[in-house]
Amino acid sequence: MHWRKLIPPIAASVLVLCVILYTLSSRSAVTPTDLFIPVDEGMAGETADDRADEAAAVIFIDVKGAVGKPGVYRAEEGDRVIDAVAMAGGFLPDAMEDAINHAERLHDEMVVYVPFLLSEGEAGEAAVPEVPASGGWAQDDGKVNLNKADAAELMTLPGIGPAKAEAILAHREQNGPFGKPEDLMEITGIGEKTFARLEELITVK
Repeated sequence: MHWRKLIPPIAASVLVLCVILYTLSSRSAVTPTDLFIPVDEGMAGETADDRADEAAAVIFIDVKGAVGKPGVYRAEEGDRVIDAVAMAGGFLPDAMEDAINHAERLHDEMVVYVPFLLSEGEAGEAAVPEVPASGGWAQDDGKVNLNKADAAELMTLPGIGPAKAEAILAHREQNGPFGKPEDLMEITGIGEKTFARLEELITVK
């Protein structure tokens, strides 16, 4: 019969079809790993230091004296005194610019005082302060009381000129009496070396 002659070709076609279907199903079962992206890809370039820089500490400083706009300003840790002066409108024409350390780093609650230039008469009077005969700002032990002395009295101390004396008075007015002699180092331009020369000459009581 004719249908028996058709069996071999039909069987061969079915076999080929089965092979094709098996091959296709095997390929679809393979996981396309090349499509997966690592979770941390794109973050390798960011470090902890980078994130820390973005979150720099905010501080507040008080700029006084011979500047365009005295007041309290917001800054960041690492900023310099000259940055604070710029925020406050820059130096006035009669500012004593050299009296402060432009490169000093700022810290929270810091007072930056820019003194005014003195006239010749004022400079002469300030250069030779009058020392009271007794009592007043001078203690029995001869030390200068930072909480009682005026500008002329403060300038009897080594390394304290008109600018630093005015800065001490401004700090005292803004923050109240000095709690301890070491607080003097909060004044712009008075560091550890200057304080070491003054430590035995000053008191706050």
